Amino acid sequence: MTDTGKMALYEQFSKVGKALSNPVRLILLDLLAQGERSVEDLAEAAGMRVGNTSAQLKVLAGAGLLVTRRSSVRVYYRLADDQV
Repeated sequence: MTDTGKMALYEQFSKVGKALSNPVRLILLDLLAQGERSVEDLAEAAGMRVGNTSAQLKVLAGAGLLVTRRSSVRVYYRLADDQV
């Protein structure tokens, strides 16, 4: 692996580590392990505000742990794959 390839790999590890370093994000991952949910459903289940929930989900998605699906005005999140 080239130095550039190693650096990209290390950067991805860093993103995942940062995403997992917040207990709220771990709660959201746990809820999503049960199945796809909308931001609103996740906020309610976690006892959080929708805006904060959305911000935390964006961090997880940015680390490659989640994928989204839009349906009308709602955004649904799910785990990126079964290994997450």
